[in-house]
Amino acid sequence: MIHAVLYDLDGVIVDSRTTVVEALREVAGIALGARPPHEQVFPLASLPPVQALTDLGVADASRVFDAHFDAAYAAHAGKSQLVAGVTAAMWRIRMAGRRQGIVTLQRRHRLNLLPLGPVHDLVDTIVCFEDAAPKPAPDPLWLALDRLDIVPEQACFIGDTVSDIQAGTAAGVRTYGAAWGYQDAAELAGAGADGLLTRPADIVNLALAGPPVTVGYDSNATRMTARSGDSP
Repeated sequence: MIHAVLYDLDGVIVDSRTTVVEALREVAGIALGARPPHEQVFPLASLPPVQALTDLGVADASRVFDAHFDAAYAAHAGKSQLVAGVTAAMWRIRMAGRRQGIVTLQRRHRLNLLPLGPVHDLVDTIVCFEDAAPKPAPDPLWLALDRLDIVPEQACFIGDTVSDIQAGTAAGVRTYGAAWGYQDAAELAGAGADGLLTRPADIVNLALAGPPVTVGYDSNATRMTARSGDSP
């Protein structure tokens, strides 16, 4: 039985990709003299920002990030929004008595820039970048479980990037890919996710029902297909 559900934040709970892309474009533009095009930055949004800036050709990306990223992120944070259906799913899980936590690479001081609204009332803990060695290390998941007094075998983790899947697997929790997030189903499956979820409502089935929702990826048809016996 699952007693706790852990979530990544960006891409799983809040759709912040436009915010990240525009912040990266602005910061890279300061360093390079011209903003890189949207189509160049979009595929890099799932990376840590310093790595993304490096890939965009920014020299001394760590220094540039420290100097400019917070202001750029704040300027574009209003473009973020909660993923449709996620708070309804979290409410159902909360009302069923399960514990919930967020494990994110986001820095804590940026949380109040995002439109999290009721999410704060639905989770018991939030582990941020500063709290433990960041994903893909398992440490932040272990910290969240310790705060919740839950052992790994009684928890699941919902993530949307390869580093999420790697962290959850290393932490010993059942780890599922959110196919609505930053990276596509093929990448999450290839990273070793225990299953793939196509919509937030699938988290309820996973946490409260019998067999977990598992979705197969048909690489030939380039689409998600539910395997026999899975929840609709």
